[in-house]
This record gives sequence, C-alpha cells and structure tokens, in this order.
Amino acid sequence: MNCKLKKIITYLFLFFCFAGKAQVNLLPDTIGICRGDTAFLEGKSNSIGKNPFYHWRTPTAIKDNYKILPAREEGKYYLRINSNNTIYTDSVYVKYYERPKLKLNDTLICNSNSALIGIKNTAYTYLWNTDETTPRIRVETAGKYTVKINNHGCAITNNINVSFYKASVPSFGNEVTFCMSDENKVLSVKPAAGSKIVWNNGSTANSIVPHKEGVYWVKTESKMCGISVDSVNVKLKACDCEILIPNSFTPNEDGKNDYFYPHLTCEYSYYSITIEDRWDNVVFTSTNVNAKWDGRYKGNLCPDDIYIYRIETIEKNTGKKVPRTGQITLFR
Repeated sequence: MNCKLKKIITYLFLFFCFAGKAQVNLLPDTIGICRGDTAFLEGKSNSIGKNPFYHWRTPTAIKDNYKILPAREEGKYYLRINSNNTIYTDSVYVKYYERPKLKLNDTLICNSNSALIGIKNTAYTYLWNTDETTPRIRVETAGKYTVKINNHGCAITNNINVSFYKASVPSFGNEVTFCMSDENKVLSVKPAAGSKIVWNNGSTANSIVPHKEGVYWVKTESKMCGISVDSVNVKLKACDCEILIPNSFTPNEDGKNDYFYPHLTCEYSYYSITIEDRWDNVVFTSTNVNAKWDGRYKGNLCPDDIYIYRIETIEKNTGKKVPRTGQITLFR
C-alpha cells in the first residue's frame, strides 16, 4: 500500500470516527491543571442512552471503554460515544500550568518609614492579607504579611516578616528644646541587636544626657544595615524664671563673646552676682541685672582659667529665692 493511499484511509477513519452526528456538549472547551497533577476527563450529557461505548483519542494514544480518562499530558483530547447506534463527539484541550516558583524572603528595612515588598512579576494574580491584589505593596508597619500567588489556579502561599530599623534620635526630629531645669534631658536610640553605638561625646550607651546646646550625632553600625549616622540640634531655654548662663566666654576684644553675663527671663526684686577665682578671691560682683564681666580685675586682665559664679535672686512676682552656683571658663 503506497503512502498516498494510507493518508486517504487515515482521513476517512478520522472522519467517520469523529465527525459523527451533530456534536453535543460532552466536555468543556479547555481544562487548566497544575503540572504534576492529573486531570480526569468524563463525557457527560443527558441525551446519552444506556450502555454507551467510550472511545478516546489522546495526543499520543487511543483509549477505549474509559468512562473517566486520566489526562497526564498536555494537548487535545477527542471523545466519541456510541450509544444505541447514535454517535456523540466532543473534544477538550488540556492545558498545564506551572506552579509559581517564588520565595519571598523576610525583609529588614533600614532607615525608612515604609517599604515595597513583593515581586515585579505581573504574569500571576496576587491576594495579600491586606486585601491588596498588586504584585507589590507598600507597608509602613512591621509584622507578618501573607500573599497567595496564583497562576490559573496553581497557587502557592508565601509569608514575609517585615522589620524596620532606624538608627536615629526617635520622635525628636531635627531639633529638640529642653528646659534647663529638666532632669530628664535624654537623647536615645533603639538600635538593632548587636549594633555598635558611638555618640559625638564618645559615649557608647543607648542614651545620653545633653548638658549644653549644640548638635549631637550618633553613629550605629550593624551587620544588616551597615553604618548609619543621625543628628539632632539641642537647644536649652529658660523655663519658669530660669536663668540661661553661658559656660565660657572669650574677652579678647574681637566683638564676639567678650563678656560674661546671665540671660534673665523674669523680673527680680533682688539680684546679686559674684565671681571668684580658684583661690576664692572675688574678681567681680554686682547687684545690677544688666552687669557684665569683661574678664578683668581692677583693670587688669585675668588669666585663662575656670572661675566660680554665684547668683542669688528673689523673683518679683512670687518672692521665691533661688541661689545658683556654677563654673565659667575664661579663655582668649
């Protein structure tokens, strides 16, 4: 038998086997299934009589007398049912889909208030425990996030633990102001476990107490986030009739910080200031609230050194007596 005749016989066989009479809806047009799973095909119709004979043609073989056929490969499946000398035909395409092979790792966010988590793959559908359906979501709260990633019914579920770490002076912003009388003038950081800390004053503690105005910076170093530096400008103000008293001055007649004097914030019925050297010699004294010391004693320049001031006041409105003592550094 030559090749041409074989082809004609094959076409005739397929025509008579699968053309049949009018097709009925025995099978869906397409079935999607996860690769590695098995689709089970079954031709169903109310018009089929008793004792039907099933004839299947798979992408690679012929199967007879299978009412339910396991489909273990992708492709087109044809079904012919012969019942009471009536032939019914239909077909279905079995499409296999891959399960997403994605692993979302736990995330540590350094020095940020929010983060994007997830992936950029738009071939799948997503459902987060936040009810969002985008591949990536923005989070601002630490915690556990769950996402279901679906590829035409083939789904996996991933959990992501998100942690935020910020090596900074929390809640203060760029500047903080303390009352001079505050006992809890504290700057603190909350570094990740195992981090190294150093402040500009050399401290390696989590918290420091600023004793004077200025910029304070802190540097933290961790294996996860590397090195981070943050700073805050500390200002001190007199509260409740406090007196702002400098701790140094430079009487070198350059027009800058040439005088030592306290900054008064209230009215006083009595005011007295006395300055002594380290040998208890009085080098300056006055009861004038506007008095300023120019760093001289009896017209002569006082040496660079540390001097002791004593200030006594009586508040005009309350009659409250407040003594103050401290050190002032003179240097040129």
